[in-house]
Amino acid sequence: MAFRLQLMPQAVSVLSTCPAAVRERVLHELGAIFSGPLLGQENQKPGAEGSSVCQLPSGFHVLYSVDWKHGLLHLLELREPQEALPAPPS
Repeated sequence: MAFRLQLMPQAVSVLSTCPAAVRERVLHELGAIFSGPLLGQENQKPGAEGSSVCQLPSGFHVLYSVDWKHGLLHLLELREPQEALPAPPS
């Protein structure tokens, strides 16, 4: 299943302050990771609700949720490598 990526305003703000090369790398990593590996882990099965956290190879932390019904991957929050994300809500 192909997903559409929806960036929340906070994530857009973080990406817009990054140099172009960093922004390109982060977007490439997001595409590579979310094209398969994460969507099959941590009970992320069709119909599952909730959010999860991952760390990209570049060190950026991502809080995301998957909307299986509408084929959307919501990038809820993005933090730079030196910032940690809080645990996702249960």
